[in-house]
Amino acid sequence: MTINWGGLGEVFIVAIVASVLFVGLFSVGIGAWTRRGEAVLNNALAIGCFVLCAVIVGYGIFAIAHK
Repeated sequence: MTINWGGLGEVFIVAIVASVLFVGLFSVGIGAWTRRGEAVLNNALAIGCFVLCAVIVGYGIFAIAHK
């Protein structure tokens, strides 16, 4: 049994980048949602971030379930 270290490293890097992107988007969405100021812009930014988070989760589920 051999381990494909290149493939394992690639999966590790993609997982780290996706995790940082997801947490960053969600944090920006929460920050925009709780800010007072320009309510319409903040709400639009928050909803956009949450939609992108949902797209990332949906793609992950699709990638796992699709054969």
